[in-house]
Amino acid sequence: MNRGGDGGCDVKVIPQEGAELLDSDPQVKAAGRVRATNPLRFAPLTGILSTDATGNLLVRRVRVRVTSGPDRGREALLEAGTLLVGTHSDNDLILRDPQVGKYHLEIALVAGGIRVRDLGSDGGTYVGSTKVQHSVFPMGTEVSLGRSTLQLLSGDIPVPVTPSERNSFGPVLGQSLGMRTLFALLERVAPSDAPIILEGESGTGRSLIARAVHASSRFAASPMASIDFRLPSHERPTLSSLAQRTDTFTLLVDRIDKATPAEQTALLSLYERREEGVLDARIIATSNIDIRREGAEGRFRKELVPHAAAVRIVVPPLRARAEDIPLLVRQFAREVCGAELDFENHDFDRLLAREYPGNVRELRQLIGKALQVDAPPLQLPKSGLARARAALVMPLNARPKPPPPKVARDRLVEFFERDHVEQTHKRLNGNIAEIGRALGLPRREVIKTLKRYGLACPDR
Repeated sequence: MNRGGDGGCDVKVIPQEGAELLDSDPQVKAAGRVRATNPLRFAPLTGILSTDATGNLLVRRVRVRVTSGPDRGREALLEAGTLLVGTHSDNDLILRDPQVGKYHLEIALVAGGIRVRDLGSDGGTYVGSTKVQHSVFPMGTEVSLGRSTLQLLSGDIPVPVTPSERNSFGPVLGQSLGMRTLFALLERVAPSDAPIILEGESGTGRSLIARAVHASSRFAASPMASIDFRLPSHERPTLSSLAQRTDTFTLLVDRIDKATPAEQTALLSLYERREEGVLDARIIATSNIDIRREGAEGRFRKELVPHAAAVRIVVPPLRARAEDIPLLVRQFAREVCGAELDFENHDFDRLLAREYPGNVRELRQLIGKALQVDAPPLQLPKSGLARARAALVMPLNARPKPPPPKVARDRLVEFFERDHVEQTHKRLNGNIAEIGRALGLPRREVIKTLKRYGLACPDR
């Protein structure tokens, strides 16, 4: 069921079984339909994707049930846009209560809960003894109007996410179960407008994933802006300037966990402008920590959390997806050499034993360091026109060339070996016996290996 204005937030990712559930619901079928052009519509379509505490993807919905009054037992389902309640036949939920106005109130699903807005009714709208004009309430709230009471109940639908059959999402690579599950979630979420937070350690590729999401969304042809809260305030755009933009764009909020309390307040306003349709932007945030937990414990603005972390995606560290290392090494080496390198499976043994505190970024840097090629020095004529001409031409001829594939492969394997020995030597403080056990080498070979790589070892 798709109701409301023609805003860009309508998200229809319900699987076939979910769609059948909607179509077979007799009370949903009985709910009145409102013309899309109804001038009382306050918000654009607000169909919302979300993730629960365990990371499962949901399509959020609200069941509006009449619990008292002439229409007791009647229900309407709000899954996108807004739901109007009143006595006029144009409303979504039509009541026969004579004390209810023609267009009495509007209900909208928003990130922070359920927004209830009185539409200027004579009798008013109440939650408990409080008269409501325009407020957000949690699920389970009871709303009184006239002689009727409405209860706002959750009607969420879980969205099954099975591991993707692909080993990439845009430029992001991975064949491990964790990454293919991540890709499946991204494939579901990327086409929607839902705000996303990408959580994980530094170097896991969150910014690259954000750009891949942008490229897979309706915003792909629009610019992508970014604000990095690790930078000094004078080196990044102001939140007020971003909030006033009138174009369509994707905003990457890098390290939202580093935003100050004042900046979090400004961010909340930014998210609310997006939710109300004033700002046509897809917002993707990154964080090194779980801001849901931080919000619950008072270290992050609690009101901002449901907006920024509507869909929470955790990017696994490289040590949790070691089976992806051969795939990544081949890709990074291909980028440097422009050719496929012929590795043996055992060539990666040393790399698989590494912890990688810097994650994928560290692995990429290791490959670049192993294959780096220094440009030959420029030999320019001493003076005159020949020197001037050579200065223009020779830099083009002096560019570093990547090593041939076989040389590159041997160089990488040698680098992997050296790196593993150096890391083991450092971790075990140069203890020959322990290094031998770790490397599976006799004492004599350990000493010979350490000397070959210029590492300190005791005399025999």
